[in-house]
Amino acid sequence: MIKLSDYLDYLNNEIIQARKKADENAVAIAKEYAKHPYLKYFTAPRYALPSVKMDIPLKITDIDSDSKYNFKFNEDQLVGELNDRIRLVNREKKLNIAEITKKQIQNNDFKTLFQKLESNDQKFGKLPTTEVIKIDLKTKIQTLNSGIFRPQDGTTDAEVDELKDIFSTVLLNNYKLVNAKLNNIYIDPNTTAAEDKDKLFINLHVSMEAEGIKIMSYKDKDGNEVEQITFE
Repeated sequence: MIKLSDYLDYLNNEIIQARKKADENAVAIAKEYAKHPYLKYFTAPRYALPSVKMDIPLKITDIDSDSKYNFKFNEDQLVGELNDRIRLVNREKKLNIAEITKKQIQNNDFKTLFQKLESNDQKFGKLPTTEVIKIDLKTKIQTLNSGIFRPQDGTTDAEVDELKDIFSTVLLNNYKLVNAKLNNIYIDPNTTAAEDKDKLFINLHVSMEAEGIKIMSYKDKDGNEVEQITFE
């Protein structure tokens, strides 16, 4: 796994080394021309690399980024999403989970939960999937006290577990991405492996234009040696 910036730096260095070798070879040829009785009257050939263009397929192996999520709690929206999923699960799995009312999620356990989720707003981090899954929703669900949903009145463990999963999914859906900061992209130049068919691939179009610099040394009026860099 290689950072994309390191890979581009490698390509840049390889092209510079190729240009250096070409210039060294041109100097050697020029010296041979200078020693030859006839060739010394001709201009020694030199081939430059004014522009290098590459089209490189790459496999993205990982993306290092920081994201900022906000938990936006809207009671009506939350209850609506919960009941939409409850109806869907009841229909698909032949269950009998009672729908949720706003009053049921207004007890202290759920108020404390929503406040905790909102307290991490405006902070960079990952989508808190793990943290939400770790929340003891099963206990909180058993505190729903409207009389519409009472686990002790015939509701099965399967229905309680399904309702826990429904709450987890809906809570995560109420996190909204508000900002993202890309740190690093990691790539693999090897794109021929059979197991990589489902990986994300990109074509990297690289165009490098040659520029030159000269470093010359001279002495100023006080006799101090000064280096001067000239860009061509």
